[in-house]
Amino acid sequence: MPTCAISAPTWQTMLNRALRLPRRSHIARVDESDPLPYYYGRLTGPMYRARLEMALELLGPERYAKLLEAGCGSGIMLPSLRARAGRLYAMDIHKRHDLVSRMLRCEGVEAALGVGNVCALGYSDAAFDAVVCMSTLEHLHGEELTAAIVEFGRVLRAGGVAVVGVPATGWLMDVLFRAIGFWDIDDHHVSTRDSIRAELARHFSIEAERHMPGRGAHAFTLYSAFLCRKEM
Repeated sequence: MPTCAISAPTWQTMLNRALRLPRRSHIARVDESDPLPYYYGRLTGPMYRARLEMALELLGPERYAKLLEAGCGSGIMLPSLRARAGRLYAMDIHKRHDLVSRMLRCEGVEAALGVGNVCALGYSDAAFDAVVCMSTLEHLHGEELTAAIVEFGRVLRAGGVAVVGVPATGWLMDVLFRAIGFWDIDDHHVSTRDSIRAELARHFSIEAERHMPGRGAHAFTLYSAFLCRKEM
């Protein structure tokens, strides 16, 4: 009798697109604004995890020699990114990388961690093949937003890709955030999805984008992710 098996290419594609969430006991919030608990919540979990899954889908099955997550937070995405990176780097402005390091040890994941600002990345020019930045740029506005996107381009090699995820803004998001306890979300989200997309388009070629939900009116989109490529 023939055995049933998944072919190697299909299995590799499934592996690369899979979200590997750290065990909850291994990961901790880095500050009071860290949305970590929502990734594991019964009601909020599917929506929050879908944001990361969109980014993984945009990265595709390719394995990148050097990949940077800019604004890694508690490191929730690092185990998934490690599966597609020869060498993985991660940075954030917070000072609790001891907590991120502990999670990585518990999960058996290797990553070089750094403390810094996305507006002035402490890496050399053309150092990376891919940059991932999720739920960070909405906190920047004006010159800071431009500086961060310029920095992504600086540290990427020619032809490298940036995957950027941002939440929507507007009355619907205000209602949803207030429902889960964020009453002052306007003080944190100072740039809109559309303004971030426009700034990305000034510096990169936007090759693909994903929205959640995937269908429906633009006004009801909750989260968007963009695949951007640096020109050769």
